[in-house]
Amino acid sequence: MTQQKYLYCKRNRFYFRRRVPGLSTFLSPIFLALGTTDRNLAHTWLERLKLEFDQMFDSFVLLTPALPDKIVSRYFEHYLQKCVSDLNRQINFARMKGRFSADNERSLSVLPIIYESFLEQGIRKRFPVEKIDPEWDEETLKATLHLYEIESRKALSAATGDQLCSIYASLTSDVIKDEEHLAQLRAAHFRARLQALQDFRQGSRAPFKEETSAPPTPANKFMTNSESCVTAGNLSQANAIPTTPVSAPLEKPVPHRMEEARESSHKTLTEPLTTLKKLEDYFSKVQDQAENASPDEWTDDIAHVFWRTAVDNNMSKAVKQQRGSDIRRFMFITGLSKVTEIRQAHLTFWADNLQKFPKNFLRSSKDLHRTVDEVYMNAKHMAPAELGLDSSTRRRHVKSMELLIARARAEGISLTDLNTKDLKPKKKSSRNKHKSRAVFRKEEARQLFSHTIWTGARSAGRRHEPGTKILKDGKFWIPLILGYTGARRAEIAGMLPSDVENIEGVPCFVIQANAYRGIKGEDPDCQEDDKRTRTVPIHSHLIELGFLDYVKSIAGKGHNLLFPDVVPVPRNGSKRSNTEDLAMSVEKFGERFDDTWRKAMQISLHGNPRKLCIHSLRHYVNHTLLHSNGVLDVTRTDIIGHIDNDEKEGTNTSTYRDETPLSVKRDAIERLPRLM
Repeated sequence: MTQQKYLYCKRNRFYFRRRVPGLSTFLSPIFLALGTTDRNLAHTWLERLKLEFDQMFDSFVLLTPALPDKIVSRYFEHYLQKCVSDLNRQINFARMKGRFSADNERSLSVLPIIYESFLEQGIRKRFPVEKIDPEWDEETLKATLHLYEIESRKALSAATGDQLCSIYASLTSDVIKDEEHLAQLRAAHFRARLQALQDFRQGSRAPFKEETSAPPTPANKFMTNSESCVTAGNLSQANAIPTTPVSAPLEKPVPHRMEEARESSHKTLTEPLTTLKKLEDYFSKVQDQAENASPDEWTDDIAHVFWRTAVDNNMSKAVKQQRGSDIRRFMFITGLSKVTEIRQAHLTFWADNLQKFPKNFLRSSKDLHRTVDEVYMNAKHMAPAELGLDSSTRRRHVKSMELLIARARAEGISLTDLNTKDLKPKKKSSRNKHKSRAVFRKEEARQLFSHTIWTGARSAGRRHEPGTKILKDGKFWIPLILGYTGARRAEIAGMLPSDVENIEGVPCFVIQANAYRGIKGEDPDCQEDDKRTRTVPIHSHLIELGFLDYVKSIAGKGHNLLFPDVVPVPRNGSKRSNTEDLAMSVEKFGERFDDTWRKAMQISLHGNPRKLCIHSLRHYVNHTLLHSNGVLDVTRTDIIGHIDNDEKEGTNTSTYRDETPLSVKRDAIERLPRLM
């Protein structure tokens, strides 16, 4: 049975529990025993208490008089001037940077509709269905729904509330202490934005004039305080006092400067962010606000600057996650929250501590809830070999900070002279990592596939013990496919059943990006011509082992992935346990089997003295085809893809040619020796 709102049950007894709107972060919830164990009776009493509570709260709201119309109109004029100036600056800047697109134009036409909805029907979580125009196309509808959610969250955010109070204080030298007064200012805020957008849409580019006798515009219907006062989630009627626009100049004009906007910006951090868990939650909370903020709303908060850096550099989801983790670790170590607080000593201290951090930090979920002092305390008992991030990882951390600092300076934030160049550790070797990785020899590859995973194990849970059980799952198929295609682990482990096709009578793997994982070197938003899709014929040995039958069985069961067992099973109560599609949360496909494959190599290769890994199979295929008579380099490249970033094709082999025919690829694939 669904739990009734505000009804709390403890030891079979029922209680009324409700927070005070607007004061939930300062006051404890109201907690009242209903004196019954009967759920039906508790529901009856609950409805009565809810009614009494709402009536009492409404009476508190109207204890003080509403703001005079003259003050609200002054606020409207001041903010309208600011909106017109900001809107012209932003759009001119976007046009001159080549960023003003059809989507921006659509947003300008949609925003007035959203503000009118706020003023007429209040701020809601979703756009009112009755306001949807049947003549809108699909793109306009999507843009309206998306922008409405963003604007509604922004309107009710603490940052916007502080901005309203700050401007009001600058105009009147008074402080807003009443929720109704804040609602009046919020309504004037929307009217000003609506007026500015309508003027802009009508072609007005002239600076705002303080004295005007312009005829009423559609926005004038929202000029009275009594018509709508928007509160946090509902409409609260104010005293009906007629009003007229005031054309007198402001007594205390406030010049629009970026520095002043930053100084009066909302103090975003409400509690010390002493653990990485708190930092993660905070970064997630401010993402929308930071990415959609206008220049006058930009702050020097590190998290806000980071999200704007991510947009400016067009970071993919994976890169955002990695760079964000680097920035959060900087904040975790230094305790800083503002870019303006960063000094050279902080950067040096942070770089030094990256060399003292435990290598296994964040391997356990408990690390998210530890303070930096607790991390250092644990590190004291570790061996020196267990401390210090790898030099390449530290270089990445420094690069993340460089991007953040560069973005802050581009926004005009005043920073001290910061040098990150000397913090980068030197590269251990200029030799390409791919060339230093061991390559399987034919005998070693056959030794690997003589392991019990492929020849017979004791049971599904005892794959390293000899027996008669051959379980043809991801652990069985993925390494074999790597040994017959030269593909990357994630490319095969993250395939869909539909990626196995019969093309021109040849069974093939179509290695391409999908909803779960991309392809290395391919931009998620790239054009069709820039995609790195590869078509690789299936080796006859895989077909003999029953691979095509396996594909049919997986497709028949309706699995989204070709190898569904690569998706880790979530623990009870974890965040992933409530995810509809668990595969969407997999970061590195095939990683779940790493321990199994590593142990298989350890056993079959007698300790694996050459430190071979699963990726060594890719280099084995490349090496074999490279030294096979009759296999051209272009054929090998079309099968393998680029083996490293330094490999370059000549113009004649990359531009002035078509894809290698499937028959030629199949002949090359069949030259690979059978592995078992």
